[in-house]
Amino acid sequence: MIYIMIFFTIMSLFFPLPWMLAHAPWLQRLPGMQPPNGAATASTARDQAVNNGQGSQAQADAPDDTNRLMTPDITASLTGTIPFGGHTLPLPAGVWHPVLTGQFGPGGLMLINILVRTDRGVVTGVMIARTATEQLPLDVVQSAASHCHDDRNYRAHIYADRPDGRNECAFIANAVMGPNGAISSDELIQLAFKRLNALGFPMPSLFVVANWILSNGATDTTKGSSGITYLLAPTKTGTVQLLAPLPYWDKTTLSQVPTADEFIQKTDRWFSRWVPLLRQAMTHDAGSPTFSPDLAHDPSAP
Repeated sequence: MIYIMIFFTIMSLFFPLPWMLAHAPWLQRLPGMQPPNGAATASTARDQAVNNGQGSQAQADAPDDTNRLMTPDITASLTGTIPFGGHTLPLPAGVWHPVLTGQFGPGGLMLINILVRTDRGVVTGVMIARTATEQLPLDVVQSAASHCHDDRNYRAHIYADRPDGRNECAFIANAVMGPNGAISSDELIQLAFKRLNALGFPMPSLFVVANWILSNGATDTTKGSSGITYLLAPTKTGTVQLLAPLPYWDKTTLSQVPTADEFIQKTDRWFSRWVPLLRQAMTHDAGSPTFSPDLAHDPSAP
């Protein structure tokens, strides 16, 4: 079984959990969140606990006033496209709801947006979008891109790999739910999933991961890095029942269950067609990308 940790390499290397808790104390009071030793515990009226779907906002006391993390109203419905980091990010088919969003770091360098999609009350997908508006260190870029070369991936596609830091790749893998609904070692992804669990969203024990990474090189006119991750539920419609028992989602045993193997093939075909749209969206200023409903329809879409 591939116990791949959904990663947020760019963000977690720059801004670990103690930094975030120091600037947003309300995070530690979300269900399941515990502050590490030394983390700030002060609170203000605006930093009240978020135990419901209505959301809350925390803003750091930073000189440039750009540090903020929010849990938006999860009942809000998003379809088609959303503004993100000065771009217009296309959404796969279905109705998406905001779980966690943030802008932080010097000048608001780091941006994230985590959305969830449901069908009949059951989670069918989670999207984790992140972007940096400036050039990142080469070792951080290479660390993120190294996931595309993991032999445990179902599929992988390398689009660019230049010495100056220009990297673009995509891969298909899986992520297994651990104890207490943990699916990642990254604190912000943990936070998003803890919010979903606290609100009672049914989720499968495994997601198929479709991940795209793009980082511009030192010689590129446009600077910055982006990563879009989709967690797709390989389940029977309207349920959390997997198309195949958990052990069969390993790359070496996948072919023994045709329905599971077909799901991976469909995901790879869909993502190969979707990536050019992501590339266009995240390398151009905000506009209105046009795409057909068929292109937006991933294998888990309602």
